[in-house]
Amino acid sequence: MKGLRLKDVCTKIGSGATPRGGKDVYLETGEIALIRSQNVYNDHFERNGIVYIEKKHADQLKNVQVEKNDILLNITGDSVARACQVPDAVLPARVNQHVAIIRPDPDRLDPKFLRFFLISPEMQSHMLSLAAAGATRNALTKGMIEGFRVPDFSIEEQREIGLILGELENKIELNRRMNETLEAMARAIFKDWFVDFGPTRAKAEGREPYLSPELWNLFPDALDDEDKPVGWKQGTLADIADSPRCGVSPSNVSEDTPYIGLEHMPRRSIALTEWEGAGKVTSNKSVFKKGEFLFGKLRPYFHKVGIAPLDGICSTDIVVVIPRGPEWAAFTLACLSSDEFVEYTDQTSTGTKMPRTSWRTMGQYKICLPSERGARAFQSLIQPLLNRIDANIHEARTLAQTRDLLLPKLMSGEIRLKDAEKSVEAVA
Repeated sequence: MKGLRLKDVCTKIGSGATPRGGKDVYLETGEIALIRSQNVYNDHFERNGIVYIEKKHADQLKNVQVEKNDILLNITGDSVARACQVPDAVLPARVNQHVAIIRPDPDRLDPKFLRFFLISPEMQSHMLSLAAAGATRNALTKGMIEGFRVPDFSIEEQREIGLILGELENKIELNRRMNETLEAMARAIFKDWFVDFGPTRAKAEGREPYLSPELWNLFPDALDDEDKPVGWKQGTLADIADSPRCGVSPSNVSEDTPYIGLEHMPRRSIALTEWEGAGKVTSNKSVFKKGEFLFGKLRPYFHKVGIAPLDGICSTDIVVVIPRGPEWAAFTLACLSSDEFVEYTDQTSTGTKMPRTSWRTMGQYKICLPSERGARAFQSLIQPLLNRIDANIHEARTLAQTRDLLLPKLMSGEIRLKDAEKSVEAVA
């Protein structure tokens, strides 16, 4: 392939390191972030799961300090070849040994252009092929990265391509953030109504109503001896939801059937935006329908829970859950995706190296069940939020497909910048 070698147009290419002490020195909050492979995605930087380190540990990693406009590339494991640009808000930061820093010379290589080059279908295929040639595990070496050749466009053309494709990604990112906000709203309402019993406690204490009259009247005005709203029942998840396993053989599945594996499910987000065709499926899978709920039972502490955006099949390491009645759908999803439920599945999972939960265990989770009227009211309030999340997912897929269609054509010079601008305007 003709073009400029990254080695010649970058001021730094190198992988990170783990601070002395390893995971024992990781912090949930702090001033200096340690970026790991699970934070790097082709379409965004994932802040969920980010860890922090103290200054004394960061000082040990000065040579892997991340700077503004750096491009990060995953170089080992199942996430190899994923690349993203570092958000300014994450800095100061370091990277561990599974992530490489690529720092372009700003006078010769535009950072946005470089990232789009790395995530282009042709380059992704090339990197995955190189990584798979490793002896024991997928890996990209410094020498491989230095030898990558980026198209020899002028810096002005690179910046223009970055801006055009960036418009699509800005809209994708806007949809992602909107989904985060909508999910946070649903979680907050569920916690207030059904975990903290906020309306009932307010009534019992004689406080002013903070819900509409029709909603306020659904809640009891006192707590019973078990500290739950009077008339509400103690039950289990299995009382309102089920997991009727429906398996399917790969011989009975068409190649274009959507397939969701654990690798497609983000952590701590019910918005499932990634799936692929079932062409590579070689073992039995589980069938799911649009709107059903998927729970990652392998290493449940990863908190992989989502709502199916379409019909398809999934890994048998994913439990498919359906509500026993439509009025319990939003309640079931909110329960499944709560921190308390995920912690319960983690504590009750079996196996040391590869802990798993099961529907039998999940179904025994104890919950306080409101009246059906209360469940229906919650369903009516939350369903529009879920509908908006679903619409955002499919819109983002369309935007991503447009980006992926334009990328190779722009990189090869097959289409002109003005034609690309028109394509972007049509969808964004």
